Order: sequence, then C-alpha cells, then structure tokens
Amino acid sequence: MLKALIESAGKAYQAARQRELLAALWEQERWFDTPRQRAAAEFARDAFAAAGLADARLDPYLCDGRTRYQDWTTHVAWDCPSARLATEEGLVLADRAECPCAVVAWSGPLGSASAPAIGEVVDADALATLTPEAVEGKFVLTARYPLEGKHRLLGMKPLALVSDFLGEGPGYTPDTTKWCNTWSDGPYGWYFHADDQVMPGFVLSPAKGRVLRERLAADPRLRIAGFCDAQLYDGHGQNVTAVLEGRDPSREVWLFGHAAEQGAHDNASGVAAIIEAMTLLAELIAAGALPRPRHSIRAILTEECIGMLAFAMANEGLRRRALAGLNLDGVGDEATAARPFAVHYGPLSNPGFGWAVGALIAHALQEQAGDAWHVLTKRFVPTADDMIADPACGIPAIWLGKTGPARGYHSSADTPEVCDPASLRHSTLFAAAWAYAMASLDDALAERRIGPAAAWVEREVARVGHGGVHELRHGPSTPGPPEGAPRDDAGLLDRRAAAGVLRDLARWGVSEGVWEPAAARFAPRDAEPLPGLPSEGPVYRRTVWGTCTCETLPRERRMGLFPWSRWLTSGLYWCDGRRPLAAVERLARAETGTPADTGLAEPFDRCVEAGTMLKRAR
Repeated sequence: MLKALIESAGKAYQAARQRELLAALWEQERWFDTPRQRAAAEFARDAFAAAGLADARLDPYLCDGRTRYQDWTTHVAWDCPSARLATEEGLVLADRAECPCAVVAWSGPLGSASAPAIGEVVDADALATLTPEAVEGKFVLTARYPLEGKHRLLGMKPLALVSDFLGEGPGYTPDTTKWCNTWSDGPYGWYFHADDQVMPGFVLSPAKGRVLRERLAADPRLRIAGFCDAQLYDGHGQNVTAVLEGRDPSREVWLFGHAAEQGAHDNASGVAAIIEAMTLLAELIAAGALPRPRHSIRAILTEECIGMLAFAMANEGLRRRALAGLNLDGVGDEATAARPFAVHYGPLSNPGFGWAVGALIAHALQEQAGDAWHVLTKRFVPTADDMIADPACGIPAIWLGKTGPARGYHSSADTPEVCDPASLRHSTLFAAAWAYAMASLDDALAERRIGPAAAWVEREVARVGHGGVHELRHGPSTPGPPEGAPRDDAGLLDRRAAAGVLRDLARWGVSEGVWEPAAARFAPRDAEPLPGLPSEGPVYRRTVWGTCTCETLPRERRMGLFPWSRWLTSGLYWCDGRRPLAAVERLARAETGTPADTGLAEPFDRCVEAGTMLKRAR
C-alpha cells in the first residue's frame, strides 16, 4: 500500500517545477531581511493558491523585539538594502550587493553610500583585554564568530565589528562568507531584541580577511571606510498556510518547515518540498488517481521556532485539530552513506503513530533509491519548530533532515547548486506519502499497517536505549536483553514509548481491537512511564509550552540555560504539573542518559524566576 502511494506520488512529481520554485524562493530569502522574507512568503502563498489549495494566506505576527510567544521573545524587523566595506583607496572587502552575507542579520546602520564612516582598524584578537578607549570609533577586526566578537564589545562604541570567521565545513572555500544570523546580547544570542545593543557588523571571506590583515600588518594605522544602510524597526514576520481539504476537515495533519533563512538547502529546500508535495497531492486527487483523504493536510511555512509558536498561539482552533506533524528542515543536500538524512523521532513523553509510518515510508524509499539517497532513523528531543511535539502542545511530530553538516551550511556557499536532485525528489515523495497516509488512517488502513509498525517499534524503539541511530537498510538492530533479564529505566521507558506509538491510533478513532493486542506486548495499558516513580518532593507546573529560553532574566541568570539542551528540554516535556521533581529527573535521565549527578532543580527554579513555571511543595 505505501509503495503504491509512493509510486503514485512519483508519477506526479515534477522536478523542474520544484527546482524553479526553490530558485525563486532562494532569490528572495538569500537577503534575509524583512521585506524580502515577506516577498518570499507571498510567492509561497500564491503557489499554494495556484495549486487549488484552500485557505492559502499569510498569517502575520508582530516583530518588535518585545512581544513574547511562549518563552520566546520575537526579534525586531530589519531592512538592509545595501552595505559596503573598503579600503580608503577603494579596494572592496565586503559588498552586500555582491554577497548578502557581507553583513550580519540585524546589523545596525553606519554612515551612508555618499558619506561612509572612516576609521582605523584594531585587531581585537591581539589584545588581551578590550577597553572602550582601544575600540571607540574604530573598526574592530576579529577571527572569531561575529556574535562572540560582539559580546566582547558590549557597552563599548566601535564603529563596527568586522569578522573573517568561517570555520570548517563541507563546501567552504577561501572565498566563502559565513552567514551570521545571531546578534542578540544574550549568552546564547540569536534573535535581536528591542533592548539589545545596536552595532554594525560586517563579515568577510577568509580571502578578503587575509588581504585586510596583510594591509594592517604593513600599516598599523590603517583606515578603512564602510556604510550599512540598515533599519531596525517594529514590523511583522509572515507565516504562510494552506490546506488540502479532507472528507472530514475537523482534524488535520501538518506539514511544516521554516523559511526566513538565506540558504537553498537550509531551508528553501524544505519549503519547496512542501509546496511540491501539496501540489502533486492536489493534482492526483483532482485527477481521481487518489481518493480524497479522510482528514485535511495543512501546510505551514514558518520562521524557525518563533514562527511556529506564533502560528500555534494565533490559531488555537487549528492546533487542537492537528493529529500529527512532519517538519522538513534541510532536505536538499546530497544524502550519502557518510552523511545521510534521518527520520528524527521523539520525545518519548509524546509518542505518535507517525513515527512508525515515517520509518516505513523511509524504508520503502531507501529500497527504491539504492545508493542515490541514504536515510536512517534517529531518536531526538525536539527543540525547534517541532517543539509542538511537547505534550503540553500535543502534536506528535517527526523531522526529516540531515544528520551532519551540509555543504555550505550557513554561508554564501548554500546555493541552489548544493541541492541534489535525488534528495529533493525523495524528500518530497516522503512528505507527500507520509501526509497522505496519516491523513487517510482508518480501521482498514490501520489493520494493514499495525503489523509492520509493531515490528518497527520492536526493532527501533523498544530496543534502542539512549540516542539510538539505526540504518533502515539493515533490518533488525541492537538486540534486546534476554527474556526474563532485569531491565533498566531506559529499557523500560523505551518499551512504554513503543506501546505509545501503537496506542496513538486511538486519537484517529481506530478501534481498540486493531492496536491494543500489539501494544500490550510492550507495556500495560495506562501504566506509569516507569514503575515506582517518586511521589514526594517539590512539584513544578509550566505556564508555557516548548523549549526554555528564560529571555526575561538578566544575562548572568541565563547562563547554562541552553535552549537546545536535550536534558533540560526532556525534563520540561516530562513536567506535567503532577509529577514531583525527582520523578521528572528520573524520566529525563532515562530518555537522555544524563549522569545522575546532574539535576533539574536549578534550571527549573530559574524558570520560576522567569515566570514560566510555578512551584509548590508536595
């Protein structure tokens, strides 16, 4: 059945159409400013409408650097039509017209094209300590990542930061310019907020950096000139949505991926794959080649993290309709045996049947692709757009994307040429087949899939342990413990999650007799995730869902609260307002393998301080 679905999708797939979509999106997104991002959003909306999808619209959200969505503060809007850095005699070091990455996102304004700012260059890396006197009114050069350089300059008044950092990665050359999309004053700064220090920032390729450094070595009083025509203001970001209506539109399956980044792989590829998947499904249904699915399929194009939070909060009714979600993030780069794609599934606190369907479709596609496209399954704790899988939000999700560095990642080298035809094709077919299969689930289809799904959870969920990764091509993987042997917390939690994957069919209204016999093999129904969980101690209740940023706290109080921490996020997702801290820690430790000497009391208390948790004694 799944193979037939993939074959139908493959016949309708149009590679040239998708490649044209991707290139058109990238031509706007590569500038990564608010006006171009809106243009890309309008293009995507019109593509959905042209495909005959319903409810094709922009869904704006406020970008003022103050408005909060769950525990995330939105960034300010930003426009930067032009920027340039050159020596006084006119040797160009960086020009946004030639390379949009030549300025950091949310760079502050500097001079003008007709009257550029002129100042000496100081090498910050050669100074043990930076002082206001050493940098004020000067261009500050660093080989460090731009955000790290900015943090060293907080409270000072340089003309601008200039970085020639690139780092290592596949596809980089000396002429590659790193993209900097992190410019906040926070310890793990990303989005630029209203109270962050405004500072101009330029980024050079290593080749241009070497030229500047040679000039500076020859002339320690070297002066350069630069301007940045930037504007920071209150504006709006744009989510895009459209729906392929099912026979029963009261429930939906979500396909989502983030826009608003500068790369073709990351993530014009995901956006283009969603548009092509929705288009080909609409065409197949209109032609009678596929029956209309039972439930609707909704496409959502977001801005990473903040956009999905804004969409879910602004569309509470749609969120409550959603049964499952698939995130497409970075699906264009070549998928090799050394750097494969992965179907990422998790968290264990909210298992979904979509995990198994995703693995089965990936397996079928892997057989079809052979060495042209490699994919595996990988357990993870979702901390990006797919944080909607948090039980407090309630939409079990999977993510299809790369497992390692992609060519040109976050740099000027992430162009449409990076995107591999086989990856674009198979990622799109995966999305179309998964969305349609999930939206069509009923008793008859569930009966056909429960056997293969149960075999997959036995092989890949119940016997994995911490952070398991398994290639779908190779059949059974890590063996379980011998019959009758004691199981540790990780093994017990794995089996509970395996049972939960199958019992998730209840949310589709599938009859209990279809799934319970298979689920009961792994764990008793309605059992606690682990036996003998502690019942005493402080209880924390969250007031927001999703990952933790604590952005309302002073900078020093946020240190150590990494928003993408698997340990902390797992703890948040297990924190249901009823379990005491000791029980939450035991569950998060079983899921992540975090050592026993690491606790959650301190980060949870700081969440209380930030207003995102409440605490009571028990």
